[in-house]
Amino acid sequence: MRQVKEIMTGFYIGIGIYAVLIEVIGIFFSGNILSYTLGLLMGVIAAICLFHHMANTLDYALDLPEDAASKYVKKQSFFRLLIMLAVLTIGMVIESISFVTVLLGLLGLKIGALVTPVILRHLYPESYITKDEDVINEAVDSRIEDVMQK
Repeated sequence: MRQVKEIMTGFYIGIGIYAVLIEVIGIFFSGNILSYTLGLLMGVIAAICLFHHMANTLDYALDLPEDAASKYVKKQSFFRLLIMLAVLTIGMVIESISFVTVLLGLLGLKIGALVTPVILRHLYPESYITKDEDVINEAVDSRIEDVMQK
């Protein structure tokens, strides 16, 4: 559970850094700073909520049998897609919210996931690479070798 909290913390920090960078860049190039900021804020909040929902979905699915877990994860993924479409639609319909920055904010979900490992290495250097991971990596390598030989 501690590792899950560490990963979530790294993700939130990553998306926060991304949002601040996009906001600073936008202040210089945007004609309507309020619209820009509202769109980015809406997209980032949606991205954080979607990530939180994804983490909860995976946590719950791990306790289910394989078939039920697969169905549950697919249903929840579709729900997240609908939420993303709703947020983008709101960004298109409401003129005081910049659609482009709503989209940029939602992309923070991907950026946060990409920078999380880098952040975790700096936040938790003593626990980022554990002996358990070494054992898992050796088992995976061994399994790949077995499959390649067949």
